[in-house]
Amino acid sequence: MRRIAILAVVGCLLLAPVVPTVASSVVTGNPELSHSVADDTFQPNQRVQLTVVTTNDGNIEDGGVGRFEDQVQTARSVQMNVREGRIDAPIDVKTGTVTAGSIGPGGVSEFTFALEIGDAEPGTYTVPVEVTYRHARAVIYDETASGPSEIEYVWLDKERTVDLTIRIEEQASFDIVSEGTNQLFAGDTGSLAFTIKNTGTQAARNASIRLSSGASGLFFGSPATPATETGVFVRSLEPDETRQVSVQVGATDDVTPGAYPVDTVVSYRDENDIGQRSEALTTGVTVRAERTFSISDLDTSNFRVDENEATISGQITNTGPAPARNVVVRMRDHGTVAPTNGESAVGTLAPGESADVSFTAAIASDAEPGSNSFTFDVEYENADGDVLTASNPLRKTAVIEAERDRFEVSNVSTTVTPGGTAQLSADVRYVGDEPISAVNARLFTSDPLSTSDDGAFLGRMEPGETSTATFRISATSDALPKQYASSIEVRYDEADGDTEFTDGMPIGVPVDEPSGGPPVPPVVIGVVVVLAVIGGAVWYRRR
Repeated sequence: MRRIAILAVVGCLLLAPVVPTVASSVVTGNPELSHSVADDTFQPNQRVQLTVVTTNDGNIEDGGVGRFEDQVQTARSVQMNVREGRIDAPIDVKTGTVTAGSIGPGGVSEFTFALEIGDAEPGTYTVPVEVTYRHARAVIYDETASGPSEIEYVWLDKERTVDLTIRIEEQASFDIVSEGTNQLFAGDTGSLAFTIKNTGTQAARNASIRLSSGASGLFFGSPATPATETGVFVRSLEPDETRQVSVQVGATDDVTPGAYPVDTVVSYRDENDIGQRSEALTTGVTVRAERTFSISDLDTSNFRVDENEATISGQITNTGPAPARNVVVRMRDHGTVAPTNGESAVGTLAPGESADVSFTAAIASDAEPGSNSFTFDVEYENADGDVLTASNPLRKTAVIEAERDRFEVSNVSTTVTPGGTAQLSADVRYVGDEPISAVNARLFTSDPLSTSDDGAFLGRMEPGETSTATFRISATSDALPKQYASSIEVRYDEADGDTEFTDGMPIGVPVDEPSGGPPVPPVVIGVVVVLAVIGGAVWYRRR
């Protein structure tokens, strides 16, 4: 019997709002959902959020128990989706069905959809949304002393389409329509160039085009004042108008070759003098490997201790991927090896091209002979005329030879004998590389030799020239016939006016035997005199 009553109530609810008199109590009602758009104004060529606000005002037809009234007014499993195919505008819906759960009487819920608005003309557009939900149309129960019992629900599923209205307004919009080559080398600077166009319907006034990059090692401006972002000012950019933009961009030498993005944002004033900001546009630059160089075929000349005109030469090669203009190679100071002409300019080198380089240096007298490492720096100009230095200096090994005597002494000749004095002559040969002047040779002796004229002026000497130096030498009477160690030192002036001294060059000075036999030692002469005196005395007494 109760089942028949419920079916009768359901039938009446579907046919008319009047509820017939039955034995059980009935609460009837329904949700009253209204929909609006929180922000209905958009611009072309944007990604936006469409937020639909749904409010449930609720409706009670036959009241009763309070909780039953709430149940018949509550919309359950509320879902909403945008009917994209019925939108008469270039709008793509990026969000599917959105579910909000239940909305009770007086409740509010939001449904958010991601939209991509294309190049839509300014105007008003309808966005249909489909709303579905379920609710209790009636609650049937028996009233008893202990409360409602025998509770039954009548459920209904609702579906309706609501037309919402949005407005596309005029505004400036931007796009990068062409780009330059936008290539540079690690450790170098170059240009980032592109064309920006106002693709919107409104002019942009006092526009600031800001460029930035989050890539480590990429910068704007010069290497001396690098910046993470830069800007270009444009007084006005009308609809469909384009503007060329070019800025200096650089990369440090440790940047990995590859393509790097650069974000571009336009801030401007619209026709109402209200500040606006565009979505980020993306362009980019390509960083190529750094220019590199090598030095080979190293050769040296006069590269020895105590040498003022040592030379070192070789070949510099551009091993990088691009031409290097106005290449200059510099030799660094090496402590005891100081460059006197440490720069060699070779001009422009194409990739793989080589050129000769040569340097002169002064090697100190306290330099250590042996293998030494020398460092060379390479400078060059890029396409913008900026002077750059290769990040990796070139290191090469060269051998410093032992010091070489500049003079050779030969043909030492003298006729000195014990107790005598004679002339000593010696040939002095200059084996240096540059003419010298004011050459003086000096003789140094020791016992039993001495000299009363120890200097010989030789004047100017050319490389390979030999001059004879003469001195006056004496030997004591007890000198033995043999060679005695002596030395000759030479003082001279170099071409630059510096006065130099050689170390003593050892020579052997011969002492000859006297003519008529070997000399009688003084002891023997003394013995003979004594014997003669004794013999004379004996003879006198016997007479």
